[in-house]
Parts: sequence; C-alpha cells; structure tokens
Amino acid sequence: MAKFTIVFHSVCGNTYQIADCFYRALQERGQEAALYRTADASFESGEKRIEDFKRLQDAIEAVPVIEEAAQVLGSDVLLLGSPTYYGCVSAQMKAFMDSFEKLWVEAPTAGMYFGCFTSAGDGCGGPELCLQVMNTFAQHMGMVPISVPCNIKGAVQPAYGIKHVSGEMADRAVTEETKTAVQNYVDHILKVIS
Repeated sequence: MAKFTIVFHSVCGNTYQIADCFYRALQERGQEAALYRTADASFESGEKRIEDFKRLQDAIEAVPVIEEAAQVLGSDVLLLGSPTYYGCVSAQMKAFMDSFEKLWVEAPTAGMYFGCFTSAGDGCGGPELCLQVMNTFAQHMGMVPISVPCNIKGAVQPAYGIKHVSGEMADRAVTEETKTAVQNYVDHILKVIS
C-alpha cells in the first residue's frame, strides 16, 4: 500500500471535484490517502459568486487546511491541484509551493512521486501551462513526475496531468469522462510506483 497526499485549491468547486475523484479512486484501490486544501482567506466570498457550486462549499470547508509543506513528508506520492489563472497556478497554490523553500536545501522530497491536475475556463493552452508550472516545481524539489499516458481512457488529457475544462462561467461540472481519466491515471501511477 502506498501513501498519497492530495493538496488542492478550489474557488468554484471544480478543482475540489477532481481532488475528490482522486481521493475516492485511491480509497477504492486500498491506498492510504490524505486530502488537504490550501489556505484561502477569500474562499467564502469567491464561492458565493458561483450559484451552481454553493452546494460544494460545505464539503470544501470540511477538508482540513494544510498547515505546512512538511506535512507531505513520508508520502510516496504528492498530487497537487489548482485552478488555472492566466496559464499559471492560483496565488494560494503558489504560496503553498513556495512554502517548500524551507525543505529545498535538505531535499527530503527527492524521489517522491508527483502528479497534478487543474480546471480551466477553456482548453486553449492555459491548463497545460498550469500543469507545467506544477511539474517544474516538483522537479526543483527532486520529485519524480508521472506523466499521463497518451492512451489513457476517458477525456483526452495532456501528458503533464489531468485537466477539466469548466467553461467561462466555471459552471461545467467534472464529467464522467474526466472521472474515468482520473481512475485510469491512478491505476497508471500505482503501476509505475509498484
């Protein structure tokens, strides 16, 4: 059994839904999984702008906030998820990634496996850039990114991680095809790390 840590930031609920898909898929496969969200002082006001996702607010707020980067130590796999903002991660996810600077010199995350996911308004390049930002972070921390195979079943995915196109109003919920891609990516990760 492998130990997974999933850390996400979500404003509209889409990135949370993907994180939850990972969490459930890992539990179904008998893996140890911890689910955290990044700190976000503006979460409540941002969430209320999206009527369709008010129902997710309580579920997101029930997920514990990760307090420090060191909480991921001891994990075999780290999975990060962020909304795409201008081809990059959100400020809240960037702040979490930046908190690893305290660990950088000693490199305790070297050799840890890594995967990532994002949601974006459209699929025209921005999500891939966001995923690349997270992969670059992982490489600087000595982690081993696990790419998404080109033949993964479900929604078509880039090699850098899992993406969900949520639409201009962030109102397109995660599809069954994306859920299938997450499950198949989890199976691929388990194969790689075994």
